[in-house]
Amino acid sequence: METLEKYFKVTAQQEYEKNPQLSVADVEELLKWSNENINLYGKLIDLQIIMFLHACNYDKEYAKKVISQCYNLRAKKCTPFFTARDPAHPFNQKQLDVVNINIIPDEENQYSYIWSQLKIVDASQYFPTVASKLTFMAIELDQIEYGTKSGYRMVLDSNHFSLSHALRYSLSNARSLMTYVQEGTPFVIDKIYILNVTSGTERIYSMLKPFMSASLINKIIIKSASKTSDFIKTLPQTIVPKDYGGLAPIMKETNEILKQKLLDNRNYFLDEEKFRNGSVKDEVDTTVGEDDKDNINSFKNLSID
Repeated sequence: METLEKYFKVTAQQEYEKNPQLSVADVEELLKWSNENINLYGKLIDLQIIMFLHACNYDKEYAKKVISQCYNLRAKKCTPFFTARDPAHPFNQKQLDVVNINIIPDEENQYSYIWSQLKIVDASQYFPTVASKLTFMAIELDQIEYGTKSGYRMVLDSNHFSLSHALRYSLSNARSLMTYVQEGTPFVIDKIYILNVTSGTERIYSMLKPFMSASLINKIIIKSASKTSDFIKTLPQTIVPKDYGGLAPIMKETNEILKQKLLDNRNYFLDEEKFRNGSVKDEVDTTVGEDDKDNINSFKNLSID
């Protein structure tokens, strides 16, 4: 396999027109550097470099660090999130029945909103690492279809998210996830809205906060159950699902659309994993919580509105 170019539905020329700050010379320089320094089974293309440059505010040296971290983390510490990504795998399919994951574009402002909520509240069926993996897959599909975005805004409805759900988080996986989110993503995470906060949400936030930079913490907006409804009214209603009183399709409908899109793009995910690892792993990582009690801070620094 040489490249993944055939899967991209946007062109480099479209990206140059959309982002005047992009420099052809910078892209070519980074492309040459990446293909000489990043250990992959294929070659990166200009569009992939463009995604990184855009995410790094067009800073070449910073982009080199993020590209290196992206592929190093995917190959090592973050393998649970970036292997066994076959959308047809029964375990991946099942998790999309447990968690509603939806991606809704804000075309006017060039953001995409990722909505997430529990569909099945039985904690024994919830696998947070798999749910996170599927969220990254949804973002990746959005990128290959639409190219760069101003950023992604995560809307996490934690209604029904209990302490039993929180206890299924592996501290080591969660720590690695925080590293990737802050140092290795080829996209911008603009905001993270956590709605209908529960005791389970508080526990997870307290566990993750020590691994968050001030920059990431400042992007997080937390709303209690009593404040969630009013807050949702402040969002563009075109990206708010009808489940919450907005104008976007109901979450069940957009979740089914995502499930089908993932299946339709199955070959991309298989080839992308081969592109990085040389093969496709079939065994889904189902690691759940470890005995992390001594590593979890108290909730005293949790700021809930």
